[in-house]
Amino acid sequence: MLSNSLNAATTPADRALSASLAKIKKWSGMTVTYERVGAGYTNFNFLVHIKELELTGFAKVVGPGTEAFIDRKVAHEAAVLASDLGIGPSLIGYVEEDDFEVYEFLKGYRCFTIADMTDPDLAGKVMNCYAKMHAAPALSGSDPWDQQIGSLVDQIEALGADRPDDLADLLWQKARAKQAIGHSGTLSAPCYNDGYVTNYMRNDAGDVRIIDWEYGANNDPYWDLATYFFECFADRPLQRKLLDSYNPAAGANEMARIDLFIPLVCLKWGLWASLQSSISKIDFDYLKYADILFMRARHLMRQEGWEIALDTLWAGGRPPTSSRC
Repeated sequence: MLSNSLNAATTPADRALSASLAKIKKWSGMTVTYERVGAGYTNFNFLVHIKELELTGFAKVVGPGTEAFIDRKVAHEAAVLASDLGIGPSLIGYVEEDDFEVYEFLKGYRCFTIADMTDPDLAGKVMNCYAKMHAAPALSGSDPWDQQIGSLVDQIEALGADRPDDLADLLWQKARAKQAIGHSGTLSAPCYNDGYVTNYMRNDAGDVRIIDWEYGANNDPYWDLATYFFECFADRPLQRKLLDSYNPAAGANEMARIDLFIPLVCLKWGLWASLQSSISKIDFDYLKYADILFMRARHLMRQEGWEIALDTLWAGGRPPTSSRC
């Protein structure tokens, strides 16, 4: 049993948890306890335990302002789809009006480390998870990568949030990439659109699950691969190995697409961090994180590989292949 009872909730997040749990009728009258989980950059996370059922779950109270960049309806759809596909945890409690979800606690699992992300066997299993999601029927909502970036720019400007001095140059490079990618062809599939290391879970047997699907929406599936490579600083041999595992038919065009996406992922999450610095109540140095990501984006966009990737997509002139989508 966890240490806190619901009637003793004192903080706003704890009280929100208590109020939402009270709306789950199947647990009415049961002994529910909880503890705060010190993880997450946008929401307030908890472990909850229902004594009579000997059931432990992972609950999420949505953070203030997160509706600015998360479509909770589509995110819920993605989470349910991931559960149905066997690549995410099962949903055990849901209050639609509060966007409140409780998922099974993955007993025996632990979060990935960067070493796990770069382990070819474990990373290959993540690619297989992505392949299953990308092959599934479309979700009801889309959030293409260029729209993700554009929406964040609009919100930053509206709030007067911090932004890099060279944002116009970074967006010019983004526009160049969008033209080349559009020339190469467009793909859309249900995507994860995240890649934070602790969102990947594994057990001692090497089974893999992906949690926290709140950014889930239709997008270019290679954005998911690029985000994974971005997060773990995957070197070229590992990138090629995982791309081949994901799609054996992939070639130069698909690799070039990922080469453009990686710095754009840096740009997207840098903008996200800038926005968070103005709206989040969570104690985290978002501006420092944003500075690091913008620095990485501009560095990659100045490399020869960026220009080679652009040239490759312009020269290829064919839709990217995917045996999964």
